Amino acid sequence: MNRRWQFLLIALLAVALAACGGAPAAEQAAEAPTTEAPAAEAPAAEAPTAETSSAMDDTHEAPQLHEMVLAGTLPPLEERIPAEPLVIETYSEIGQYGGTWHRYDTSTDGSHLAMAMYAYSPVHWVRDGLDKRPGLAKGWDFNEEKTEYNLYLREGMKWSDGVPFTADDFMYWWEDMALNPDQPDSPPDYLISGGETAKVTKVDDYTLNFKFAAPSPLFLDRLAMWPNGVVPDSERLFVPKHYASQFHPKYNDAVTTYEEHDEKIDWRVNPEIPTVLPWTPVSYEPGTRLILERNPYYYAVDQGGNQLPYIDRVDVTFVENLEVSKLRVIAGEQEICGRPCKYQPLSELSVFKDAEDTVGLITELWDGGGGTGEMVYPNWTHLDPQKRALYHNRDFRLALSHAIDRDKIQKIVYFGTGEKTTGTMSPKAIEFNANDEGKELYKQWRDLAVDFDLDKANSLLDAAGAVDANGDGIRDLPSGDELTLRIDCDANGLQNTGTSGAIEIIKEGWEAAGLHVTVNAVPSEQLGVMQDNSEIDIRGCWGVGDGPNFLVFPNWVVWTDNDRTAPLYGAWYKVIGTDKEGTELDKDPLDRNPPREEPPADDPAWKLWALYDAARQEPDDAKRLKLSQDIIRVHIEDGPFFLGTVGNEVTMVSRLDYVGNWPTREQTGTGGFTGPWIMSYFGAVYPEQMYYKR
Repeated sequence: MNRRWQFLLIALLAVALAACGGAPAAEQAAEAPTTEAPAAEAPAAEAPTAETSSAMDDTHEAPQLHEMVLAGTLPPLEERIPAEPLVIETYSEIGQYGGTWHRYDTSTDGSHLAMAMYAYSPVHWVRDGLDKRPGLAKGWDFNEEKTEYNLYLREGMKWSDGVPFTADDFMYWWEDMALNPDQPDSPPDYLISGGETAKVTKVDDYTLNFKFAAPSPLFLDRLAMWPNGVVPDSERLFVPKHYASQFHPKYNDAVTTYEEHDEKIDWRVNPEIPTVLPWTPVSYEPGTRLILERNPYYYAVDQGGNQLPYIDRVDVTFVENLEVSKLRVIAGEQEICGRPCKYQPLSELSVFKDAEDTVGLITELWDGGGGTGEMVYPNWTHLDPQKRALYHNRDFRLALSHAIDRDKIQKIVYFGTGEKTTGTMSPKAIEFNANDEGKELYKQWRDLAVDFDLDKANSLLDAAGAVDANGDGIRDLPSGDELTLRIDCDANGLQNTGTSGAIEIIKEGWEAAGLHVTVNAVPSEQLGVMQDNSEIDIRGCWGVGDGPNFLVFPNWVVWTDNDRTAPLYGAWYKVIGTDKEGTELDKDPLDRNPPREEPPADDPAWKLWALYDAARQEPDDAKRLKLSQDIIRVHIEDGPFFLGTVGNEVTMVSRLDYVGNWPTREQTGTGGFTGPWIMSYFGAVYPEQMYYKR
């Protein structure tokens, strides 16, 4: 890096830090009114300025589509969009049609692309989760107890093949997939309350009624999380019945399994399936390329009534690693880069800034919004009894935290940005910002064991019994047996997150405290199996940062699934209230399906579960907030359960200088929330309203 760019990098990061100003004072997002009228549409962004372009003609559609209408091969616009379309107010001006969005993605499964496709979600987060608004659904209402909701779909809305989109497409997923024991999908936990699965009724073609056995105050928030339709697969919600049923055994006697069905309903690999996306797939080369074109039936318009998206096509090339992606971006070959640019290490910022002069690439620094940066967590349900006992010893976990040189990580990996942390949920979370008590709890959790202090770490390791039993200079298990800490990482994540240097610094600090440490990089699928079976040792190369509140995705702070800190206990909780509860008790925990184990009576899991169960059914916002903050107290008093490095890390986002309607940091709401998948970036900033100014 030349000296000129070194100075510029420092200056830019200083500006970014000043802009961040710490965690924002987020307000609790307002619920829809408890009336029978659907929730009103809300603007997606600030109103355009007086300089709004009037370049659009009165056709209100892309020229190619209008030509098809004139030729009689496509119905007129008023027959293609719903009576009440989603109105997406542009960030600055009315755009113009045309162009291709080229993407070079390291996620060959299309998951990064899916994050830019928010169209399946009935409710949308806006302004970094400070608020929510109607999305696929035009509105909703609910009773005072929050046990019954009506969801109103958009009358006249259509799939990309022109077939009407109705409540039947939800009922197909619900009755023929989620409630079908022979099909992999299952009811998501937000459709279970009071230990019972919700009763869902089709009121008419455009109204769905949800009745819960107990209050379900998080229902709308949960409908806003993820780009429903793909990620995660079990929260699809809407599937085109007219297409998918031909592959379903119930509707086709020639079909006996669900294998083909489940592949056919994934738009990332099957361009034939109709979608409601702004761009719908037209061509797919496995693991190589995916091409999407404007959906002529997309249900959103700008404030001038012009059908979105503005950009004609999306051309996705799957690439091997971040280096290849970087080279494409700095060459000016990718017009809009949120993912994977957010994964580029800040050490590459000077390279990206050089491209400003050569290709007109503009690179900005937005908040990641995470609570940990690069983090690690010991497996709370480790299969080795000796390691499990050691990892349950709070002194041992505190020692691991104090042996992490966060100053070094912040300087080398994050270039002085973010804030050092023991590891929390996102500092932007409502629980931390709603009142003074939350702000104080955040500081306590953040600072719990944040200092790099090898003397303290050594003292705590001695207290935990992890001493050098044989005099070889390496600490052993309390029994005297050899102790090795194996940091298990996703090989692709280790290569393509840009923060692998943090893992090496963590390893270096633990070794300085006398521990033997290895880093184990394994393929994603293998790591997933290891997690399911509780075979991980210490999970690394990951980060905590969901939001905008803990309860929409509690897995990091409450062990509700097998995918985080305590796999076997989480799986035990997951089957509570299902047909599997109380079964297979005569089997070894690993032989159960799923592998699961009941925690001992004194385990903190029970405290966390009790608080979470109460919070997720508490209709009063203030009482629910207090319960969430009590969850934080468990982490402060009994934790840390996961160990962070640098919170609210800064990430890069880039676009070419002719891309219009790119939001400012202020328009994002809190300076960006690029990390958590819950927020569906870049879908939550509506790339369909971005356009090319040339």
